[in-house]
Amino acid sequence: MPDEAWEELRAAGFLHAAREAHTKATLAVFGGLSRGDGFTDRSFGFAAYDVLASQLDRVFAAGDRLAGRVTRDDLNGSPGWRYGRYRVLLKRHEFGAVHAVRWDRDSPTKQAVARQSYAADPQLTLDVGLPSAADTPGMTTLVLAHSASEDPLELELFLGLPRLNADGGPAWWWIERLADEALGPDPRRKLVESTLPLWTDDEADVPVRLRARGAHDARTGTETA
Repeated sequence: MPDEAWEELRAAGFLHAAREAHTKATLAVFGGLSRGDGFTDRSFGFAAYDVLASQLDRVFAAGDRLAGRVTRDDLNGSPGWRYGRYRVLLKRHEFGAVHAVRWDRDSPTKQAVARQSYAADPQLTLDVGLPSAADTPGMTTLVLAHSASEDPLELELFLGLPRLNADGGPAWWWIERLADEALGPDPRRKLVESTLPLWTDDEADVPVRLRARGAHDARTGTETA
């Protein structure tokens, strides 16, 4: 399951776009809010969540590779994006504590997501009365967990399938960090076509006119970009 979901979203450029959005959102929030003006960790948290959602909308709508293939697919008011058979929701966690998330203490929607059936534990089902996280047959809802520290500036971004951990067990069935070594080259970036050489042996020599010694050149040079 993690290999399939990760590879499909990575190969499409979805994960690269998500990391780009997270970087832009983090820099915008830390650059726009000041603790000296009274902004608290709570303020930063709300802003980071909202700005990241806006940045995700932007990067998924830009370019030829993802535009039209990623659609906004919220779940009970929780921002979400769908690509193929995967829906991805946001979850902010305390920096360095992504494995300490307690889904059983989260919103009913996040609890429902954490109760999705999983091949490793097929007896898991959604509780009656909780909003459904599997309202589309064959679709899996994943979570994009994000966080950042201001000083020093560090970013954390993970993709995972949450596990309801009221039993004190792990918070994730699987989780992967969106790091350079894991993501690899960005498939959204088209390979730069090799340029032709400036000259070849087959081209005719460019005529050169020598200027007579002492001649005055009244022309002025221009600067080009």
